[in-house]
Amino acid sequence: MRARRASGGRETDLVRRAAKLRDSVATLVPERIGDGPWAKFDRRREELEAVRAVKDDEDALERLAKRGDPMARALAGLLRFYHDPDVPAMLVARYPSGEIPYAPFGRTTREANVAVQNADDPARLMIGYLDYARKGFYFFATDRILYCTGRSPQPPASFLASQTEAQPYRLAPAGNGDRFDCPHLARGEHRPYLAVEWPAARRAWRVCLGCAKHERQLLAALTSRLTVPKPLKEFTVAASLNVDCHGGANCVHAALPDLPRGIRKRYLFGRSSDRELLDAYIAFLTPRLDRTRGPVFVAAGVCYGSDQAKFVDALSPTAEERVALERTLPSVDGRFEVDEPRASRVLEKLWPQHAEEIVGAIVTDPREAERLVREARSAPGRVSELLARAAKRGAEEARRKELPAFRGLSPEAAYVDAVARAYRSRGAAAAEKTLLDRLPREGKERGLAVGLLSALGRLGPHDWQFTDTERKFGTALAGEAKPVLTGPAGTYHAALDRLLGVAGVVEWGELDSGETSAGT
Repeated sequence: MRARRASGGRETDLVRRAAKLRDSVATLVPERIGDGPWAKFDRRREELEAVRAVKDDEDALERLAKRGDPMARALAGLLRFYHDPDVPAMLVARYPSGEIPYAPFGRTTREANVAVQNADDPARLMIGYLDYARKGFYFFATDRILYCTGRSPQPPASFLASQTEAQPYRLAPAGNGDRFDCPHLARGEHRPYLAVEWPAARRAWRVCLGCAKHERQLLAALTSRLTVPKPLKEFTVAASLNVDCHGGANCVHAALPDLPRGIRKRYLFGRSSDRELLDAYIAFLTPRLDRTRGPVFVAAGVCYGSDQAKFVDALSPTAEERVALERTLPSVDGRFEVDEPRASRVLEKLWPQHAEEIVGAIVTDPREAERLVREARSAPGRVSELLARAAKRGAEEARRKELPAFRGLSPEAAYVDAVARAYRSRGAAAAEKTLLDRLPREGKERGLAVGLLSALGRLGPHDWQFTDTERKFGTALAGEAKPVLTGPAGTYHAALDRLLGVAGVVEWGELDSGETSAGT
């Protein structure tokens, strides 16, 4: 242990603390609760008072610093320093809670000096009572008071309140208020968790894998302000995979082993953090889980066993996602798990081995499917978006193919047909854009455009682009334009023929099947 000279500020601080103890030693004795065997505390209080009684006698203080109760000797040394405040050599005491500097006054223990020189800090004062705890006494420190409950392990209510405020995580009361959970567990999410239970206080704390930190230890935080005879027996530590298993009695999740003794001991002795404990437990379980026979589907901590249908339903898939999942999931063997109940998460996990199957379930054209697979491989993580686009394009193509094909279309017929197909495959906005993009500067197409815009209910914003004659002519066509846009696919040919006939376009084209249209 290396000694170092105290700073002037530290010297002043020690003098100030000594001055307070010259007036009263009450802060050096814990507040006692219950009917404990208090004789030891009474004797310590008497010896401390005996030291304070000779606070102005330097020789007496020097003698008392060498004999008697350890804390009384530490007090005598500090009060002797008050008379001759020469800057002392400082030492550093290392504890799980951190380093504490102290001056080695008197012929006494390190713990006694730390406690006396920090009498206004209950947690540090408690260090002076470690030997009492080893003999069966329980101590609890709040920010203001050090309590001793004698041989009773039941903590004071004020200590429990202060402990709740000092938790290392944002935990909320759960159950009957005797358990504190992280936000995810409080919402009922099925996530792996660490649990610390304190039977004497009838309390438990739970932190899930997502909240657990590598640099924090829940048990250390909960015990940092208490000293008990056998701390490793006062608290229990457990871990759970926390899977809601619907796979039946033979499912791999139905009966999982508890936290192994070695992992628990490492945590109890402060050699692992909360996250490290959970990672070690999951690593311990993984070989057992992976040995399962047949498929086991898990989403967000809910196990569906081998029931693929329920698993897919739980993912709330779109129509195209459902088709892709039902095509690929039958090839899955063993445990298949995703952390969120979303179809996109499952498809992203399946993608590396099943890309062609996934796209092929939606896209029937082999060349288009191959192109989409290449596109998705260059931008992974967007499989559902790719499927949605593919399904949309497929639906548009299907709607376009519902309409008859023509050949030899006149400019007017080609114009109306393009707008109608855009509307039927991609909606009103696409039809409006096609109409405006292809609008010529003159010709009957302009009057037809007015009729189509009127049928779409979009003439107003574009009215200024047309002459009075075009508006008058086109408005009269609106009634015939609507069936071209929205009528059944089987009547499309006839509806187009009527609209063009009313517009004065007689020979406008032929059906691609070779049949002659009504306009020829």
